[in-house]
Amino acid sequence: MLVLTLFLLTSSIEARTFNITHLLVPEVVPPGQEEVEIECRYDANFTLLNWFKEPNEFFRYKPGRAPSTRSFPVLGIGRVELIACGPTACRLKLGALTEEATGLYRCDIERDVTPYKFATRKAYMEVHGHEHRKPLLEGLGEEFGEGDDMRAYCRGDPDTELRWYLNGRELEEMRGSTTLKRKSSRLIFLGIPPMVTVQCAEFKFGKLYGSNQEKARWKNSIGNDERPQEQRNEANTLKIYSNFVSMCSLYILFIKVVK
Repeated sequence: MLVLTLFLLTSSIEARTFNITHLLVPEVVPPGQEEVEIECRYDANFTLLNWFKEPNEFFRYKPGRAPSTRSFPVLGIGRVELIACGPTACRLKLGALTEEATGLYRCDIERDVTPYKFATRKAYMEVHGHEHRKPLLEGLGEEFGEGDDMRAYCRGDPDTELRWYLNGRELEEMRGSTTLKRKSSRLIFLGIPPMVTVQCAEFKFGKLYGSNQEKARWKNSIGNDERPQEQRNEANTLKIYSNFVSMCSLYILFIKVVK
């Protein structure tokens, strides 16, 4: 009887739903509207929630952690304010929007302990007629190789604190500096072709106030095959097979001509 009870209890736990029920994101933000609210509703016991705009994370929520929330600068979104995140929904307010805020928004939830689970939902938002000042970001080169000096310069409002980000990750040792200085490495260039995103963000009273970004490419990426080795091997195999088929066709044609 005890075994049956434990089995039914385990089955009911595993059978619990794990999904995002609603993703509330405005389809269009008209000129003159300074801020919007977005909300992710869920029926799940998760350990991590992330908000993304395109591939860039701009908000993270970890229940039970201290601090439990964290925001990241994203081009086009001047401010990210927490309204409430709890057992059933996570609601944010986005302010100081520019037209660069147009794009695909995504809410992800995951459980990183067994049984591992993941759910995601997307919605598109289009922003019209919004122009806001962005910090001046300049000086970043167009391409870099291994060990090259990477430099960029940022100028924001006098009463803001500048923070630097590479591919969405803050360089905490550069906080407050107007100049980014570091050595280039292939490891920080992502995607195909390999690119790095450098972002300067302004914070005022601990809140994101504005941001700007530039991208640079890996110097040796032009003309090189950056695909994973497995994909390159498959492509080479298909090429060899295609050449073999072509040779066989030519041989058969030659035999017919000789006859």
